[in-house]
Amino acid sequence: MKTIKVGVVGIGAIAHIFHLPNYKNHPQVELAAVADIDFGRAQQAAEQWGAAAYPSAEAMFREAGLDAVSICTFNTSHAELAIAALEAGLDVLVEKPMTATAEEAVSLVETAERTGRILMVGMSSRYRYDVRALKGIAESGELGEIYFAKARIIRRRGVPKGWFTSKELSGGGPMMDIGVHALDAVWWLMGMPEPKNVLGKLFHRIAPYETRVNGFYEAASEDNKAEGIYDVEDFGTAYITFANGAALTVEASWAANGAQDDAMKIELYGTKGGASLDPLFLFTESNLVPVESSLKVESNDYYKEEIDHFVQCVTRREQPVSDARQGLTIMRILDAIRVSSETNHAARAASVEQ
Repeated sequence: MKTIKVGVVGIGAIAHIFHLPNYKNHPQVELAAVADIDFGRAQQAAEQWGAAAYPSAEAMFREAGLDAVSICTFNTSHAELAIAALEAGLDVLVEKPMTATAEEAVSLVETAERTGRILMVGMSSRYRYDVRALKGIAESGELGEIYFAKARIIRRRGVPKGWFTSKELSGGGPMMDIGVHALDAVWWLMGMPEPKNVLGKLFHRIAPYETRVNGFYEAASEDNKAEGIYDVEDFGTAYITFANGAALTVEASWAANGAQDDAMKIELYGTKGGASLDPLFLFTESNLVPVESSLKVESNDYYKEEIDHFVQCVTRREQPVSDARQGLTIMRILDAIRVSSETNHAARAASVEQ
């Protein structure tokens, strides 16, 4: 059984909760190295997880003898670090969103294809058993042609602290942070049609707020905590049309005066049937009678599933379920949402050359 040496760049919460333990516990992985611009934090993680610490990603790529790496840094650094890793001959798992812009995503895809390395995007929702169950149903043809869908993640008061709210570091607000999960999952379930036109709106109306007893997650790094810059949206929405005639609505919020609905909600409407996620239901007909069926699917540790899949792709040289070109398409849609919001006009999702 082949063993690979893996490193992690960016030792924040996402690394500690998901990447480091799942690599450490994988029988085919040697968790060899960690790197962070805060070298003290890297040293603490190295001691905790039994790895070598590096003060920079570049030093780790050059000296650690790695096979693969996870990029877990703030969004606007993803492209530069992932490209450097690919150029160093490493396979890469980059956290969502893939990059901060579609232009950066193009460069990243081109680098992966030129170097022949594996580039996987951390779209973790694709590795949920309930989402995979819906994917199987959709691909079976039981729903017919999916012509319309809805997806949303709504937090009433859930603004994270730290670099998330600084556009310079994050590239955007809830649409980039949590909306990307809903967008990617529903697009995948729809069969990944080619996006065309996007009418989007990003609102900054409520945050930062003074609401009490509403603490939420915060970045491990100190970036933007003292400054408290908040120059991204707190609510985003979009209406997306596709080349096959289908359409999709997406909503994502960190702060909204409405019901808290933090779980990812998806609705699929097909010509033969429909389906929903949370609750997990199937809507069909039996002998011309409408039938509503509750689906029972066990929950799983989908981040572990994601890491296991990445290791399998590296060891077997297979393309991942959430690959680089699909990540690029999601970035094209996110870019179009921003452009549409800024111009108050519909934007073309295909405006960036692939």
